Amino acid sequence: MKAILLVRVSTNTQDFDEQEREICEMAIKDGYSIDNIIPVCEKESGIKLSEEERAGLNRMKELIETDTAINCVYCWEVSRIARRKKINFSVLDYLTSHNIQLVIKNPSIRLFKENGDIDEGAEIIFTLFSQMAESEMRTKLARWKRTKDAKRKESYYTGGWLLYGYKVDEATKKIVPDENSAVVEQIFNMYLTGKYSYGSLAKELIQTGIFNSRLSTARKMVSLILNNTAYAGLPSSNNGYNKLKTEGNVYPAIVTLEMIERCKEIAEGNVNKPKKQYTNYYFGKGLLRCRQCGGTMVAKKNNNTYHCQNCDKAFWIQINLVDSILWHTGSMIYLGRMTSNNDEAKKQYQQQLENYDNKITTSENTIASLQDRIDKIEHRTYVDGTLSISKADSFIKELNSKIISENKILNKWKNEQSVAKQMLIDIESKVTGVTLETINNIKDDETRFKIIHEVLDYAFIDKQGAYQYNISIYPTLSEKPLQFLLDTKKNKAYTDLRNVKGINRLQEINCYEQRFKPVRDKQKNREYNVKYCQEHKEENARRQREWQAKQKALKKDKK
Repeated sequence: MKAILLVRVSTNTQDFDEQEREICEMAIKDGYSIDNIIPVCEKESGIKLSEEERAGLNRMKELIETDTAINCVYCWEVSRIARRKKINFSVLDYLTSHNIQLVIKNPSIRLFKENGDIDEGAEIIFTLFSQMAESEMRTKLARWKRTKDAKRKESYYTGGWLLYGYKVDEATKKIVPDENSAVVEQIFNMYLTGKYSYGSLAKELIQTGIFNSRLSTARKMVSLILNNTAYAGLPSSNNGYNKLKTEGNVYPAIVTLEMIERCKEIAEGNVNKPKKQYTNYYFGKGLLRCRQCGGTMVAKKNNNTYHCQNCDKAFWIQINLVDSILWHTGSMIYLGRMTSNNDEAKKQYQQQLENYDNKITTSENTIASLQDRIDKIEHRTYVDGTLSISKADSFIKELNSKIISENKILNKWKNEQSVAKQMLIDIESKVTGVTLETINNIKDDETRFKIIHEVLDYAFIDKQGAYQYNISIYPTLSEKPLQFLLDTKKNKAYTDLRNVKGINRLQEINCYEQRFKPVRDKQKNREYNVKYCQEHKEENARRQREWQAKQKALKKDKK
């Protein structure tokens, strides 16, 4: 006859040599030879794994099913079978149904008596020790969890992956911020300005060379960083925005909880913003308000006018004239603030130049990488002959289009960099005339839009009479408005509003700029209508005859 030695340890630091030796001696005393003793030794958890996942138990059952000579299973103690009583009862039921003797060393248990009957006392003891083994493991787990939680609160590393911006100090084994923590802080500060969405911020980080990944990956990373309370020293929330983990590493705070909550509010506001992005920059967008109802006026692209949609007394005013006076006012205020605070302005422009350097370097590296890919494709096609010419032409065409797009972006960064350099030179030279000329020479609508919205809070506009409008512009940090009179018929703006009866006596401002042309062309519309009527003359006549016949029939029915 044969016997199985069932041996199990939980960790790699434990050794089952002692267990195997002691129960092997028991089997020899019971009359089994060394050749008829089969050891089944596994290093596996007795509490985490299910019965089906336990390699040792599966091996034992496989041996019993295939070898009819096996009639006994030896084990060092009940907990070595498993620390879950459910598994122990299942194993006990399996051995009973196959008439396999179970011998436990500690405590001394033999499942069957010498006459083959089940020893009820041994079964009760087995049940009791199975319960004790499970209770002991629960106590150990609770004690281990308390110890681990205490370590977490002190920022000790307790295993698992680390958040971006942190590392483990080799000396103290604590989690500390690494060199990327400055990037995390920069992401929060940039997003809190309200000028970015997740996507635009991710694009900015890629262009400046901070992130080197695809836009979708960078956007997801930005989203996870801005919503994770672990950066404020609280439990991680990576498993859901509204479900905080109660277990996990606790990190030293890089930002405050108020900053994270504010970022979430900004994100919620961005969701409600229109998804369509416009290439035209209307300077009065978000600034211009109706004097009658206080509502924000919107830009209408089809006829190039601003219009209030909330007011019964709404009026239309052309965009070109309003944007011209806004840029005139904004540029003057911007010039005054720039010259009054040169040090702060120099710092801002130096930071802009640094960002432009990073963007230009990233674009140049991207172009070089694309060109390198083209060279490799050409080598594979015309030298190695491993790629067909048709496929190569397709790949090269796609890469060339990417290079063209990237060159446009590169030229944009270089142009904006040159403007920023000139502005910095003007600030350092402190020559007012040159600085004013430089500001007036800015033709990039996006830059002018940012300048206007930086120095102006809002502007009220009201209709005074035929073709005459009063606009009151409120600069930031100032309660006194700047007032102007607009004449939409002559496309002129005037400063002195104390006497509006004689418009010729007002001081004219030469600021008008026609940035937008009417979308509708009256001449083309007229030509199209004439052509349409001529082409559909017979069809229109037929419809008119049918309509007249219906009208006559209706009159007859009424009579």
